[in-house]
Amino acid sequence: MKIKNSFGLIVLSALMLFPTSVRAEYVRPNHFMDKSGAEKVAEIKKFQALSNLTVTGKINDITKKVLYNSNMVVKDDIQNAPTSGEWIVVNKTKKTLTFYSGTAPMYKFPIALGTNETPTPSAKGKIQSKHVNPAWGGMNGKYKPAKADDPNNPLGERWMGLSLPGYSGYGIHGTIKPHQIGTYASNGCMRMFNYDIETFIFPRARVGMPVWIGTDEELASWGVRQIVEEKKDNSVAPINTPVNSEPVEENYTVDELLVF
Repeated sequence: MKIKNSFGLIVLSALMLFPTSVRAEYVRPNHFMDKSGAEKVAEIKKFQALSNLTVTGKINDITKKVLYNSNMVVKDDIQNAPTSGEWIVVNKTKKTLTFYSGTAPMYKFPIALGTNETPTPSAKGKIQSKHVNPAWGGMNGKYKPAKADDPNNPLGERWMGLSLPGYSGYGIHGTIKPHQIGTYASNGCMRMFNYDIETFIFPRARVGMPVWIGTDEELASWGVRQIVEEKKDNSVAPINTPVNSEPVEENYTVDELLVF
């Protein structure tokens, strides 16, 4: 009798330790669940960009759905790409930058765009210049100019100037205000996390590379559809978007943020 009771106690203890099936819940790969503070917010923004979601930095309902639902399809449908080589798409609705090789997405990153007063234009253009550690002219007297290596230089350490029909002075660059990535905060340029532009985009970008900038609707009319949707069956949904291998580490505190 004592043996039976002991056996029952062992079984009960095991059930308490494992009250549910050992089958693990689906969680899409990410870099934010073990982070906190500003680093976690940055990684949420990167996850949203990779998932073709609108970048907010918040775990909203659609972000949860993509994170936990294996039937969510994340894919890019590209018709009539401007080149079989490498090119860039900026999605003003989602606040993302995608680096393509032909029709295949190589990288996806969150970005900051222009405000309502100083919007980022929609256009099909190209990269016309590249600079490491650039100086900044201050927008023709609107702001105080900043030299290279100046911690107040809003361009960060990389600048890619763009040639856009009907526009001048726009570019893709780094930032001194990483908390604003995923917002409409710039004077029209496209800001990236410094790590993203320095490590992935700038080294592969070339002068003359096509750059398309538009809203979700405009891009779709040009043959670029960046999709996230739910499959109707129970098979695991395909994911053809890239998984950027390194997490972002933007080391700053609220007190250190510069007002620009």
